Formats: sequence, C-alpha cells, structure tokens
Amino acid sequence: MSYIELYAHLVFVTKRRVSVLSEDKEKPLFIYIMKVIESHGCKLLRINAALNHIHLLVKYPATVRICDLVQEVKRSSSLMIKNSLRLPGFEGWSHEYAAVSVSPSGLVVVRNYIINQKEHHKVHDLLDEYRSMLSGEKFERFSESWFDE
Repeated sequence: MSYIELYAHLVFVTKRRVSVLSEDKEKPLFIYIMKVIESHGCKLLRINAALNHIHLLVKYPATVRICDLVQEVKRSSSLMIKNSLRLPGFEGWSHEYAAVSVSPSGLVVVRNYIINQKEHHKVHDLLDEYRSMLSGEKFERFSESWFDE
C-alpha cells in the first residue's frame, strides 16, 4: 500500500488588494471555506486572514489537484461573501494565488505563521513580504501580477 502525505500552504488576495476582510465576518467565512475544502476530501488544518488576503494550510489526497481546489474555494467563497456576508468593496479574489508544498516537519512553523497573520502584517506589508519570499533565482519567473488585478 502506498503512503501519501501532502500539505499545501495556500494564499490568495482580494482583487487589487482591497482591504475588506473584516474580523467580525471571518468566522462564517472560515467555516464556509472549511466545508468547501472538506467536500473535496481535504482537511483544513489552519486558516487566517489579514485585511486583503487569506492563508490556508491544507492536507490533501493525491487525487486532488491544488489548482482545482483553489479555484473552487475562491469561486464559492466569493459568491458567499457577495451574497451572504456582503462585505463593502469586495469584488472577488485575484485570479492568481500562491501554493507552496509543506513537509510534515514544517507544519508547526507554517501553522504558527498563519496563526500570527494579523500581528505579522501590522509590521510587514504583504507586497514586500511576497517579494522577499520569492526573490532569488528559484522564483525568478514569478511576477507580482496577482497584486495588480
């Protein structure tokens, strides 16, 4: 029998990085996203948001393509935000996203990073952090286009 253990740290931002994700609306949004993820046979290990982006730590089976999962989470949560939460200024999620694999040994670090998002972004701007994370030869093909929509 094969043994497969896959984890991903997912990040997506609001269109044009508009700061519209309010703490008072997070709980219903997070519960909704968790249900979407679970409906795909995945497990949401951690979720948190700052004003203009959201972080998820997901365990997923080999049968799930991350791009399909992200597309469905973004599509359905966007509809939920527009129809139920009615966040003023929310136009949807940016088309782009970040997905980074996480080793089992790195789960605690990523989990803690996600937990501390609000405090973290009081000091660090998302765009500067993104540039820092993706700098160097390994990530030279990545662009900042997901910030421009």
